Parts: sequence; C-alpha cells; structure tokens
Amino acid sequence: MLNTLSCIIVDDSYLDRITVQSELENVKQLKLLGSFSNAIAAMEMIRLRQPDVLFLDVDMPGVTGLQLFNSVDSYAPACIIISAYPEYAVQGFELKIFDYILKPLDSHRFQLSVQRLLDFSMLKQKASAYDVLFQQEEIIFKEGLNTMKINSNEIIYLEAFGDYTKIVTEKKRYLTLKTLSDFLDALPEGKFMRIHRSYVVAVHKVQRLNVKNIEVGTRILPIGKSHLKAARQRFK
Repeated sequence: MLNTLSCIIVDDSYLDRITVQSELENVKQLKLLGSFSNAIAAMEMIRLRQPDVLFLDVDMPGVTGLQLFNSVDSYAPACIIISAYPEYAVQGFELKIFDYILKPLDSHRFQLSVQRLLDFSMLKQKASAYDVLFQQEEIIFKEGLNTMKINSNEIIYLEAFGDYTKIVTEKKRYLTLKTLSDFLDALPEGKFMRIHRSYVVAVHKVQRLNVKNIEVGTRILPIGKSHLKAARQRFK
C-alpha cells in the first residue's frame, strides 16, 4: 500500500491556489503541508519538511517555479507545474518535472495527473529491487535470487517517468530504472513505435488510430505532434 505523500502549493494567484487545494481534498493519499504565494516563502518549508510533491506555478515575481524546483538539490521531489504559459513546458521537462498542466485548471486533467503520480510512486517502491536484462525477445527481471521473464510480445505499451520506464502488460505492470529511449533501443526492432515523448506502443497491440490519439489495450494514449505523421503512415 502506498504511504501518504506530502505536498505544497506555490502560486502567486490566490484563486489558483484555492482551486488546487479544492482538488487535493479529493485525494486522500496526498497531505497538504502548506500553500504559498511565492517561492521565497516556500523555501523554508521545503528545507524543513522536504515535501514529496511540489505543485508550482511558473510565472511568479522574484523566483519562478522552475527556478525553485531547480534549486532543490537536497532530495528529489516530484514536481507538477500548473501554468498559463505553455512555452515553458520544454524547459520544465528538461529539468525532469513530472507533469505540466495548463491553466485554467481542468479537474479531470488534474486528477489524471495525480493518479499517474500515485501509480508511479507505488511502482517506484518496487523498482529499486529489479535488475533488468534483455535477451533476444525476452525481458528478464532479477529480484534478489528470483528471476521473472516476460516476452516482448506481452508488452502493450511503455510509459516514461523521468529516468524510469513503466512496462504495461495485460497481467502486470513493472517499473524499471531505465529511460524510455534506452528501453526502446533494447527491444526488437520494428515491433515498437514511439508516439509521444512519454509513450511507446507495441505495434501489434494498436487497435485504432484516432485524430490525436491511439487506442491500445484498454487505454487511449496521446500522439505527440512530432510523431503524428509517422503514426498515420504506420497505422493508416
């Protein structure tokens, strides 16, 4: 079972802070430690309590949200940016933020992000125990003296979580300490395709190609703009 994660909100807009607080009331696994109108005020809380999750605005007077996150070097919190400015997204992902949500905050989008965060946190508790090896069509997980194997044909899709990759099969999910790009390079060539910065799909598992997403298994995954042309050619 996942332990409760602590979090803080930093946003210079009072209404936006209240909106996030209201959303967090529906998430029992997240405990709010404090809500701050600027980065300077939040720094002492971060230093003393080291919250697990930071919900940050970008464009704030003085120190921006991205500068605040970049300054946290004593530990590695998850960071979800909530901003009205999409142009900062690339910089955010280069700093390895967990997610970037655009304002005005959509409740469904926020809850999806939080659920993804909770799933990642739960899987991460197990990830450090896995040693992953690749052998032809098989992926081998070593956990202590135990060995598990899955065939690459069992994989439905892969999802990036920073330096981790989540492997999704019909029966189980695994989290491995390997980047999505490195994982894709180790898989059988031609059987998997990157459709988004965060997603790789098994080609034979794709059920339908829509205008901006792909249906695979029971999930609908987004297609990134830079991958849209290749996806249409592959799955037309």
